[in-house]
Amino acid sequence: MKLKEAMKKEIEEMDVDELLFLYEQIRLFRKGKKYPESKYTLEEIIERTSTSKSNWSDDVSNERQERG
Repeated sequence: MKLKEAMKKEIEEMDVDELLFLYEQIRLFRKGKKYPESKYTLEEIIERTSTSKSNWSDDVSNERQERG
């Protein structure tokens, strides 16, 4: 079964709430929000952060817990 046909079949089986959600997702996708390119390359970011003594993962987790 082709992808388009499979998608049509799934859509036909959706209820109204699911269709509204899917429609909004399609609209967002088609807008194609563009993100600015980073002024640093991945290698530069790794080099700059490699000297950090803190654990960024723990810091992010702690901040999320504090926010609730």
